[in-house]
Amino acid sequence: MYEFKCNIALPEDAECIMKLYKTMVGKEGCTWSEDYPSMETLISDIKKGNEFCMKDNNGNIVAAIAIDEDAEVEQLEVWSKEYKNAGELARLAVIEDCQNRGLAKEMIEYVRKEMEKRGYDGIHFLASKTNPAALACYEKMDVEIVGEAFLYETDWWCYEGKAGKSI
Repeated sequence: MYEFKCNIALPEDAECIMKLYKTMVGKEGCTWSEDYPSMETLISDIKKGNEFCMKDNNGNIVAAIAIDEDAEVEQLEVWSKEYKNAGELARLAVIEDCQNRGLAKEMIEYVRKEMEKRGYDGIHFLASKTNPAALACYEKMDVEIVGEAFLYETDWWCYEGKAGKSI
């Protein structure tokens, strides 16, 4: 039986996380390309302690997510004024063999708790309107759609919730 553990990603995890990210390119609803996310972005997130990964009991990376710093997303008018220090979640991926097991939700919940420890009171993130797997996952979570946006040539739903809040 496999058990999964979430942690802050380490520099030695970068290559495996990037490989995971690249397997998502071309999948239904995925807005990523061969150029995004980049290794430069990933290394920066790891150095800041903003990249997280989930490993199985053999040490294999099965999922990853980041706390992002994107000024365009932060400036969207849809975000609630209720949260004084909200952070953005981005670049969530789960390997194909482990999808539909609740691992994406588990990763988000882990990072929500980490964000609360870091002083964030809210979370927000974008989900492509054409990504049925992501939309189905977020429907089951304690987050709500607070608006929509068109950024990076994509139509997004804008989700928001409390940091630290569990499912």
